[in-house]
Amino acid sequence: MGNRDRRKLIKQLITDFKISTQEELLQRLKDAGEEATQATISRDLHALNVAKVNDENGHSYYIRVENAGPKINQRMYEMIKNTVESITTVQFINVIKTTPNSNYATILAGLFDDSQMPEVTGTLAGNDTFITISQTPEEAKKINQLVQKYMEH
Repeated sequence: MGNRDRRKLIKQLITDFKISTQEELLQRLKDAGEEATQATISRDLHALNVAKVNDENGHSYYIRVENAGPKINQRMYEMIKNTVESITTVQFINVIKTTPNSNYATILAGLFDDSQMPEVTGTLAGNDTFITISQTPEEAKKINQLVQKYMEH
């Protein structure tokens, strides 16, 4: 099974089941006849724009966050306004903190990736903190100014 078919299967599995760990996803893939490594699944989840959310009982599970096409920047600006608590620039990196224990960082980092802003070389996300990596301190400063602008709205 190639990337495309495996990712299609992953989308189906996270739609059909509340999968809470990569290990559980690997087992469901194996049950469906697809062998994969944890590293491959991690890349697939990122490529599919999958994030973890909490249900009403506090249990986390994967969902796919659909890209909004041309409206992606508007979604990103709305999320900055509603979830970002602080931003700190360190040379060519911005450290952005979102609402604690919210998983918003993963979703927002994906929106930054999808925005294709030339000042963002890449992102790295955790639960409630993510970083944007730029090529120069000047580019990082532009990202900081953008985030500050939408935090204040």
